[in-house]
This record gives sequence, structure tokens and C-alpha cells, in this order.
Amino acid sequence: MTVWKQFYDLTQELEEKVHQTVTEKNRGEIVAYVEEILAERSALLHKLPQPESEGERALIADVLQKDIKINQKLEFLFDGLKRDMRNMKKQKSSKQRYANPYQSVSNYDGMYVDHKK
Repeated sequence: MTVWKQFYDLTQELEEKVHQTVTEKNRGEIVAYVEEILAERSALLHKLPQPESEGERALIADVLQKDIKINQKLEFLFDGLKRDMRNMKKQKSSKQRYANPYQSVSNYDGMYVDHKK
């Protein structure tokens, strides 16, 4: 199997995984799998020779088209992750404020100490 064919197969596998429905339960699994495939792909990227045949050129054109779709789906996936992380951070801070509502209030407001005897 040529290096270009391996690269194409990895790209196709990545596209299939990215187009799966992402839920909170399987998100971690999908992200880990995508990172694994991207690492394999980047290792193969350095080994890719110049395309020699017309078939390899057709594979390259197909990979480029798939790559655009993959990038869009990855951006969507990671935007969802960022949004969920922001929401978790907001929930954490609101829980802390609910548990201790006077935490941010200064202790010295309106306090007067008389030092005379």
C-alpha cells in the first residue's frame, strides 16, 4: 500500500469519526480518537512523496476536499467543548456565591474602632 493510500484511508477514517453524533457521553472518546488519528496523519505527512501517478493526484484532490469538511466539523466540536467548559466555570462560581454570599463583601465597611481609654 502506498503512503498516499494510507494517508487517504486515515483521512477517510477521521472524516467518519468527526461526522458521528457527539453527545456528552461519547465526546471524550471521540476527541481522544480524533487526536490519535491526527497524530498518525501528521507522522505520515512528513513521509509523503511527490505524487507520481494520476491516481495519486486524484487522491490528493479528494483529501483536500475532505480536509475542509473535517476542519469545519472539528471547529464545531471544539467550540462546543469550549462552551461547556465556560458553563462549568460559571456554575462553579455561582455555587460558591450561593454557599457564601458575603465572601466578596469587605469586612471593614462601616466599622469604627475607638482607641481612647
